[in-house]
Amino acid sequence: MIKHDAQQQRDWLWLAIIAGIGFALRAAAMAGFQHVPEGDELAYRSMALNLLGGNGIVDSMGNHAMYNVGYPLFILAPVFFLFGDNLLAVRLVNMFLGGVAIILCYLVAKEAGAGRLGRLIAALAWALYLPNGIYGMYLAKENLMMPLMLGVMWCALRLARRPSHSVAIGCGALLGLLALTGNAALSLLAVLALALLLSPASMAQRASMAMLALSVALVMSGPWLLRNMQVIGAPVLNTNGGFNLYVGNNPAATGMFVSISDTPRGPTWDALRKTGEVQASETLKLEAISWVQAHPTAFLALAVKKAAYFWAPPFHDGKGDQSSAEKLVRLVWAIQFLVLLACAMGTLLIPRLRNRQVALLWLALACYTGVHMVFYVIFRYREPIMPVLAVMAGLVLESLVAARRQAAKPVR
Repeated sequence: MIKHDAQQQRDWLWLAIIAGIGFALRAAAMAGFQHVPEGDELAYRSMALNLLGGNGIVDSMGNHAMYNVGYPLFILAPVFFLFGDNLLAVRLVNMFLGGVAIILCYLVAKEAGAGRLGRLIAALAWALYLPNGIYGMYLAKENLMMPLMLGVMWCALRLARRPSHSVAIGCGALLGLLALTGNAALSLLAVLALALLLSPASMAQRASMAMLALSVALVMSGPWLLRNMQVIGAPVLNTNGGFNLYVGNNPAATGMFVSISDTPRGPTWDALRKTGEVQASETLKLEAISWVQAHPTAFLALAVKKAAYFWAPPFHDGKGDQSSAEKLVRLVWAIQFLVLLACAMGTLLIPRLRNRQVALLWLALACYTGVHMVFYVIFRYREPIMPVLAVMAGLVLESLVAARRQAAKPVR
């Protein structure tokens, strides 16, 4: 028992060192990378500042529920309340969220069946992944989505092996927060469902845990739904669903994000917005569905293209002229991405990793990719699911080390 406790203390010491490395890399990104908020960041910033100013949650374009409320409500508003409109304070909180994600990679790897080495490799892989430092500079919901999604994955993996109502409650709370923060992450409901089906619990226990998780999720997101019913006349999480569906499915769609001004709706978009954000979203949704129904082959081809874009190695250039340092960072990023992707594929080749826990990791990847195949792809959208690849890297590299040690043992 004493030996086990000492080993556990050493593991947490190593994990603290790894988290420290992650913090150092993120601090270096803050010192060396200049970024001015733009696009969605301005909307989130405006939502938080308007809330604190007594104007309610309204974005920079006057919308009341166009964007997900989670990040501005739970991160930006508290930070701005305490420190004013301070970007450095927000970036420090993003750094903290990144540290939480590093620790959660260790814990998820443990639930996925990794030993000591695999857990530490998973945490280190995520600590060293360069985009984390860069995206920590952004006022982006992905910073909050990553630890929340890892939390859901931990709960699902735990429920598959040792189901409990307390874990189901925690999972429901995390799903409720994800519903408010990033709708795409609700695709992890499929992972939760499979985890409960695989669990050793009875059918009645599985049903009660599922209902408990969903009930807690509804309690978490319910107040926002009621607010939207009162403010915009519809109990929705946000009003960008129709917009996103149309941008990803129209005659001008490419698979990546395109400005609505470059679509057939461009000339009439301003007029449509004036009908109200709920009506505008519904109109765009119906137009997107009509296009899909009229062009099923093109839709399927576009969906495959979106999947390819979603997992395309980051060989693209940044904006403007690139310095030598930026080129080096992008090269290292591409190498890291390819290594993580290769490790994920490696789980299919190693017999001991063809198990239920790893199957849940693969289902998470498939479901999260599938959501973006319906809408459109921005490379930043991939980041919240990348920690799953770090966990897979821990499992694969640990297995390779174990196999090498086994092969090196003398035959008696």
